[in-house]
Amino acid sequence: MGRLTDIVSKGVRLIVSDGESEVPPELLEEEPGAPRPPAAPRPRHAAPRERDIPPEVFDVPPQRRVSQSAVPATVGDFGAVYAEAGIELPAHGYGVDKVGEMLQSKRLASLAPEVKAAAVMAALEAAGVAVRDVVQDAVLRDKALDAFETAKDREARESRQKNEARIASLQQELDALVKKIGAEIENLKKASDEAEQAFQALRERKLKEEERLHAVVAHFIEGADNPVTRS
Repeated sequence: MGRLTDIVSKGVRLIVSDGESEVPPELLEEEPGAPRPPAAPRPRHAAPRERDIPPEVFDVPPQRRVSQSAVPATVGDFGAVYAEAGIELPAHGYGVDKVGEMLQSKRLASLAPEVKAAAVMAALEAAGVAVRDVVQDAVLRDKALDAFETAKDREARESRQKNEARIASLQQELDALVKKIGAEIENLKKASDEAEQAFQALRERKLKEEERLHAVVAHFIEGADNPVTRS
């Protein structure tokens, strides 16, 4: 479970000031060229300001439960993970990404964190957006990331088990091949040694035979010019 999901499982207490936010209206305006959420009907009343959000509000399962993900573990943009889990932007267009962009606005950059929060919450209230929708969007994405991590962990473990089994099989084949080659090498060495021994024995017998022939012929030849050679 992700840390965010773990936290909201106990409920969420929002940081909300008791009085009206004293934020200059110009800070709530859209920056030129800034992305805007889909148009939503103008609310008759501002969204109610909540202080406590009970945990059951966030106990919403993902649109699609992902046990095996087609998204690679090397993915750099988690948008594919969210899409696979069926996570869509709230109808009013204000999700955690949009609110994150609002908090990073250049017009809010120099303000203290609590002033930034007050400015964004004022904008959400004016648009009729409940903060719980934004937090819920973040929780759903967190759950999708947890499921994605679990799926990739299972995939990695299964891949390791499969590869280790194949490695063991190849190692057995290698050991058998090495044993076979080793036995063949020993047989070849043995055959070479036996051939060498047979050759040495042949030379000894040949020398004895030449000595015998030389001795016989020596009886009939005068001098030392015996035609029978002795190695």
